[in-house]
Amino acid sequence: MMQAFLIMTRDINKELLNLVEALDSFNHTIFIHVDKKSGDIDSETIKNVAKKSDIVFVPRIKVTWGGFSIVQAELSLIKNANVYGKFDHFHLLSGEDFPVKNNEQIDEFFEKNKNKNFLEISDRIPEQNRDRFKLRYQQYHFLQDRFIGQKHNIFKYVDFASCYIQRFIGINRTRKVNIQSGAQWFSLNQELIAYIVEHEKWINKHFKNTYCPDEAFIQTLIADTHFMDTVSEKQNLRYVDFYWKAKHNFTPRFITEKDLTLLKNKNYFFARKFDKNISNLFLKEITKGND
Repeated sequence: MMQAFLIMTRDINKELLNLVEALDSFNHTIFIHVDKKSGDIDSETIKNVAKKSDIVFVPRIKVTWGGFSIVQAELSLIKNANVYGKFDHFHLLSGEDFPVKNNEQIDEFFEKNKNKNFLEISDRIPEQNRDRFKLRYQQYHFLQDRFIGQKHNIFKYVDFASCYIQRFIGINRTRKVNIQSGAQWFSLNQELIAYIVEHEKWINKHFKNTYCPDEAFIQTLIADTHFMDTVSEKQNLRYVDFYWKAKHNFTPRFITEKDLTLLKNKNYFFARKFDKNISNLFLKEITKGND
């Protein structure tokens, strides 16, 4: 019942320390990618928190929101975890995620579901704006990683203007690709993880210079394969409550004390996003039943 936890985080902060402490178990290995933009890191801070788990820091990437660099960071975690050892499942989490079940419950559930993959594949994202969704993948976004990120600057308008020009002259990268989408966070078994690693060149070919490729590259990779039959109807077992923070900013709200009911909800094993005070509260509750 060995589990691998792949954590993507901006920096080493209290939220991350709480997350590592919550997952700490002899059955768990924790792989961490820290955004290279955060500069030097103190890895010993994390290792001092983890009394039972092995902690592995993977090669770091400068991550830009919405860019292919997110996929590169994710692949860094996936590849390093895949060669590290055998695991029942590999769980991708952000540094603002937190478990809503204790380690014993997590291990027991995934031990019983070794052949299942937990990944969101849905129309949730394209339904927000069908035309903008097409622009994400049909045309090339050459400026996202280098000049834009989450900013609404002049380069953003240049980038999308370029996409409309590409569309006008007939460029469509998805004619032979069945684009599927969903949240990037997952719990996947080793067979599928190995398949992702084997198809890194395919991923680079089809998703480099793409807008928000992290929300589509795995879903699209397996769209016409037998892996679709292994995806659980429970989706990715993550609780996320989105709201419109701004016109083009559909983002998860922060978890509050009222969400402690998630601890008893059988549909969820992880949630986001947490600040340090609420993760402290959840940590106290779930560690009551930990190993």
